[in-house]
Amino acid sequence: MANALRWVMNAEVPTIAFDLVEIEVNSSVLRDKFIAHRLGLIPLMSERAMGMRFSHDCDACDGDGQCEYCSVD
Repeated sequence: MANALRWVMNAEVPTIAFDLVEIEVNSSVLRDKFIAHRLGLIPLMSERAMGMRFSHDCDACDGDGQCEYCSVD
């Protein structure tokens, strides 16, 4: 019961995450794709998250993720 309540509360918090990661230099033993994947798992709380669109559903930039409605600089 407590786990179900935790999942519901987490689902109601507006968050954004990394979608596109460009790694310039990687001197670690971890691969670039692994690092990019792990960065995407970090939820970032934002007040703008409720007004944002998914990049593949955005009409303003044709889904390339380069506009103010579906990306953050």
